[in-house]
Amino acid sequence: MTAADWPAVARMYAAGIVGGDATFEQAVPSREEFLKARVSSPRLVAREDAGEVVGWAALSPTSTRPVYRGVAEVSIYVDPAFARRGAGRALLNALIEASERAGFWTLQAGVFRENVASIALHESCGFELVGVSRRVGQMADGRWRDVVLYERRSEVVGNE
Repeated sequence: MTAADWPAVARMYAAGIVGGDATFEQAVPSREEFLKARVSSPRLVAREDAGEVVGWAALSPTSTRPVYRGVAEVSIYVDPAFARRGAGRALLNALIEASERAGFWTLQAGVFRENVASIALHESCGFELVGVSRRVGQMADGRWRDVVLYERRSEVVGNE
């Protein structure tokens, strides 16, 4: 993910907000806020054959405590026009591989239970259901949302 990719990243983030099943956020953060909230690497984009960015994935630290240095939360967004074409799976698999090279041993994902495509994607890439946070957040329209919690433990990092 480069600075030149930011307009596409922001557009997909906005589509996730409008769709209502991707995030609790109500507005797209600035690029600076986005970068500050995520680890510096890996931050990935998926491109179609013509080079257009059709998806992005990044990791956020789950804690500043040193014992959690290898644990991160996954964010993954795919342009709705490119849904169900394999970009999400390719992007998440690449993120998993890159996260392991960067020393992460556990990836976590919190997904709205209504986001069945994201749930299926995470499960197909080795994430396991670890629980549900019920009515954990309230949307701007007043709806309470459950978040389904998934986790993927690396088979190569943190097994010593």
